[in-house]
Amino acid sequence: MPHFLQLVSTTLLLTLALFSCSATGKRHAQTPVPLETSFEVVDTTHTRTVTAQPYPMVEIPENVREPLQRAQYALTHFFDRWPEAAMEQVVDSAAMEQGLVDYLYVYSNMPAGSVTQEDLLRPLKLMRGKALSEALRLYTKYLYESGSPLKNHNLYIQALQWATTAPQVEYVDQVVYKDMLSIVSQNRVGTPASDFVITLAQSAAEGYTFADTTLYALRSKPKVVIFYTPGCDRCTHLLEEVAHDQILQRAYQAGKVDILYVSLVYERSEWEQGLSALPPFGTPAFNADLRLLEKSLYDLAVTPVIYVISSDGVVLQREASLAEVRHYVSTL
Repeated sequence: MPHFLQLVSTTLLLTLALFSCSATGKRHAQTPVPLETSFEVVDTTHTRTVTAQPYPMVEIPENVREPLQRAQYALTHFFDRWPEAAMEQVVDSAAMEQGLVDYLYVYSNMPAGSVTQEDLLRPLKLMRGKALSEALRLYTKYLYESGSPLKNHNLYIQALQWATTAPQVEYVDQVVYKDMLSIVSQNRVGTPASDFVITLAQSAAEGYTFADTTLYALRSKPKVVIFYTPGCDRCTHLLEEVAHDQILQRAYQAGKVDILYVSLVYERSEWEQGLSALPPFGTPAFNADLRLLEKSLYDLAVTPVIYVISSDGVVLQREASLAEVRHYVSTL
């Protein structure tokens, strides 16, 4: 994604503002105290830093003193001072993005049980027209896309569920978000992984031997499933990292875990041509019936993608990083 966030601790800022005083040092009940928090959005495609000029932040009355209460007040009244036009049109796209990032960051860092779905959906329910369409796009960018520090598929699914039925969302957008909801809801952590037919390649004295099976049939041990696209630079880099990873290699050679490299190509001949470039341990695999690509069984919009699946077929990690996989494997 083209942007990343330089996150500032909202919790710290809220705590610092807890005992805000006037210039005379006396407390005045109901005196508004600005919640000064802003997270810089940096465009990594350019060398210079671009910082959005934010919309006015919420003012918290001084008599709201407990940090948790201040944070809850900030969420409830976050948009009170935004320009009215900004709730219907994209008046300033940078300011809007910055504001929604701030809001989602505060929400994401609240203690469990202190926020509700209503808090998550508040920006969407308050906005209309083009502003709502842009807000939904930003929810997708920050709660769903790979690389976002705020990525949280459970929260994104709640937003999608609302977007597919809310009357203020245009019908065309509802159709798009219904398709997205179907994809994102598959293979969630703790649910059974979708099964698919695979052809496995095993190195032999001369070339390779091949065997057809299914993902579910490989139930003897946990599986690290790496979906990759031949020719993809990010995929090549990841596979090179895996090839030199001693933790993964030792776990595989000790029989603690299966490692599958599942190629996302339509032609078997293309898969076979690239077998020699894969790591020297683990098992290359090809989806023989092409359901992975044609039926969108997994969320594979951006590759590489790593899933960790238990021996009984349950998803343990989804879109895992190599560090997360390494940590899991080291516990086996």
